[in-house]
Amino acid sequence: MQDTPSDSASIAALMLKTASQHPWGDDVWTFSGVVPGLPQSAISEIEAQGELFIWTDLALKLHILHCDSYYHNLGSAQPQIYLVCHPDDEAQLKPLLITVDYDEAASYMETGEAVFNAALPVELCKWLEAFVLAHYKPEKMIKRRRKQWHDAESK
Repeated sequence: MQDTPSDSASIAALMLKTASQHPWGDDVWTFSGVVPGLPQSAISEIEAQGELFIWTDLALKLHILHCDSYYHNLGSAQPQIYLVCHPDDEAQLKPLLITVDYDEAASYMETGEAVFNAALPVELCKWLEAFVLAHYKPEKMIKRRRKQWHDAESK
């Protein structure tokens, strides 16, 4: 019996909020990374730069239909994880979704949501790779033939 990788993981995201350098600017939000993946020393460095928000128990869910996007993410020079946020009534960001699917993140970006990205930690790369290897089936390339646009009898 073959073990299949889990399709969800509980993630903690770290967001850094710093004051804008411009007097009329809004606060600047930076997605620093996720745990697992950041050592305590890196978290301490991030805390020294501004106000640190740690959002725990975010569900990173994988879907078989999105394996193509996961495959391309893993094949990039630096795989990414995306955090989609929306502002609450007090202009603070709240997490809406965490994903490794660029297409899904881009669709939220098109609707005006704030989308942040960070490097995907090695532990999550291995987990994502196992999922892709278990479920991804590349589509076979089919060479299309041009349709005849003129009638052969009219020659």
